[in-house]
Amino acid sequence: MYNVRYIPFVIIGILAVAILIINVKKNKFSEKESIIWAFAGLVLILSPFYMDYIDQLSLLVGVTYPPSLIFALLFLFVFFLIFRLTAAVHKLNERVIELIQLNSIYENELRKLKEKIKTQENANGDEAS
Repeated sequence: MYNVRYIPFVIIGILAVAILIINVKKNKFSEKESIIWAFAGLVLILSPFYMDYIDQLSLLVGVTYPPSLIFALLFLFVFFLIFRLTAAVHKLNERVIELIQLNSIYENELRKLKEKIKTQENANGDEAS
């Protein structure tokens, strides 16, 4: 049975999805990452309508207090997001190290080319004298 006390969850879910759509349009989120957040918003919107199923699922799993199951699922969701973000940060750190090394190589080559040009200018200046 639907209860009025679940209306804030539906409103928050709708606002979350709306904010997500706005941020995707402004390119603040990638479409790939926004799918996860859209799923979370959809679950937040729909969960009040399926509380009976959540109660049954919690009993099936062995959780006596259904909100504890919801909390555990949210914890797993956040854990999954942290894991994905940690992997992304690691990948970006490796890319930064690679770019720093590449930049150093290019700076070294540029320095050598400048020295070569300066040497050639000095040689040409001595010949002209």
